[in-house]
Amino acid sequence: MNHQEITTLWSRLIVEELVRNGITMFCISPGSRSTPLTVAAARHPKTVCRMFPDERAAGFFALGYARAARAPAVLICTSGTAAANYYPAIVEASMDHQPLLVLTADRPAELRETGANQTIRQQGMYAGYTRWQFQLPEPSETFPAAALLSAIDHAAASCRGFSPGPVHLNVPLREPLNPAAVDDDQEWTLPLDNWKTYGAPWSSTTHLPPEPENSALKRVADILSAARRPLVIAGRLDDIRDAQAVLDMTTRLNLPLYADISSQLRFHRSVLPLQLAWVSDRFLEQNRADAVLHIGGPLVSKKPAEVLKAWRPDHLIVIRNHPDRYGPDHNITLSIESAPAAFARELERNMAPRSREQAEIPQWAARAEADVDRLCSNDLPVTEISAARQLSSIMDPSHALFLANSMPVRDMDMYGARHQPRILPVAMNRGASGIDGLIATAAGFAEANGSPGTLLIGDISFLHDLNSLNLLSASEQPLLVVVINNNGGGIFSFLPIASEKDVFEEHFATPQQFSIASAAKTFGLDYATADTNSGFCSTYRSMSHSGRPGIVEIRTDRHANLRLHRELNTRLAAVIGPDHAD
Repeated sequence: MNHQEITTLWSRLIVEELVRNGITMFCISPGSRSTPLTVAAARHPKTVCRMFPDERAAGFFALGYARAARAPAVLICTSGTAAANYYPAIVEASMDHQPLLVLTADRPAELRETGANQTIRQQGMYAGYTRWQFQLPEPSETFPAAALLSAIDHAAASCRGFSPGPVHLNVPLREPLNPAAVDDDQEWTLPLDNWKTYGAPWSSTTHLPPEPENSALKRVADILSAARRPLVIAGRLDDIRDAQAVLDMTTRLNLPLYADISSQLRFHRSVLPLQLAWVSDRFLEQNRADAVLHIGGPLVSKKPAEVLKAWRPDHLIVIRNHPDRYGPDHNITLSIESAPAAFARELERNMAPRSREQAEIPQWAARAEADVDRLCSNDLPVTEISAARQLSSIMDPSHALFLANSMPVRDMDMYGARHQPRILPVAMNRGASGIDGLIATAAGFAEANGSPGTLLIGDISFLHDLNSLNLLSASEQPLLVVVINNNGGGIFSFLPIASEKDVFEEHFATPQQFSIASAAKTFGLDYATADTNSGFCSTYRSMSHSGRPGIVEIRTDRHANLRLHRELNTRLAAVIGPDHAD
């Protein structure tokens, strides 16, 4: 075979082996050096190819897809800074344990470090954030075809292991890059005859998540049984099966449950709304937990960590589904690496239920939630609090919800309503908690979830990923973007820097004068705005079931929002207060 033929066949084998590993979503950005990979993916009958002019958007779309599908998408780009644009999504995927498979086309060895155009140091460029990285050789018959397939199989396995994450394959390719007419049956591929016949991967890897040891289970069961006031905290749980297992376990064992917004359990009607109660110092004093079981990943709110430091429970047990170190406050007494669902089921078998009254929803919860609900009266102006509260109440449970950083996810965690009879798919980028790529991530999450999606986002994050609005018209699942427009970074108003009036507005709040309505028009999206709570609810219901992507803008005032948060939390502390702590 000549060089053009081996390059074409080489690229075909890569794509075919990825498909045999069950990886069929390809997120491709146009470029010359990646031509052989792009053509191979586009011509394969079992792939789904999405095109992205912006590699950053492609990376975050693939991340959102991975969150919902629990499977990787493939990223393909050309050489140079195109590959660098994947970096933020790769960092987020790595820190949040989401699978990605990155194929970066590169110049061949003779062009690197020579000043050749569009050539940078790509090998190992994501070091520290990949589960595996490998430099493939230039396509050549001297490299065994079986070795190429084996490398692809290991890449597929590495990104989907018990601690999933990104894998980077750097793929140097020589010109000519356009495809050649070449048959798969060549001398180079003779060792692959069985592989061609049976349609399975060259080699397969099975990952068996660690099961909790009986001794560890017994120890946890004994601690929770002996505790005077135990508490279960559900942290980030990406898989709904994990969330359901934790909910079932706490329900059957009568254990009180704090559900972080990232646990997917926050809106379930059987959880305790402790987010509202913990604004009361007296409540915290009278309800100290002496044994705390944290299942899952990190939490969105800082408040639980502050509470645990004040409580200093006798036992703080963490169940994590990855081998990474966890415990920023260094107060964990027992750490167990286990799949959350497996641990929850086994703990339920090893522990007798506690008295039922400890798990009942107390009276203070109804009083606190009624106080929040007053802000949702039909004729009142829609606010950042009431928008989050109402959205969690009226959203179709079959739809997917994505929450942006920084204030939207916090408001939903704090003020979301417990009205849902079943688990609602909720996701967010909390690995590195950046504001980049959120529209693209939400679009990928909705598509892989197979249902319409809603994104709650602030105006600065919206502007940061404005070009990803281009994805929405072509998406298989419509995404409705609810934009909280408070003309700046609202979260900074809650920080001490807000008192520095000479620098705050320009250097931190950073107000931006741009038209969200014009952005919707530019990208051909439906648009509406809402002023009152009833207007928001009716607009949202109509647009979320229209079958078309769109934008709902809610205009708020940052200063009024800060006052409203403080006033509401003060009232909640009084309602729950010293005479009402159960």
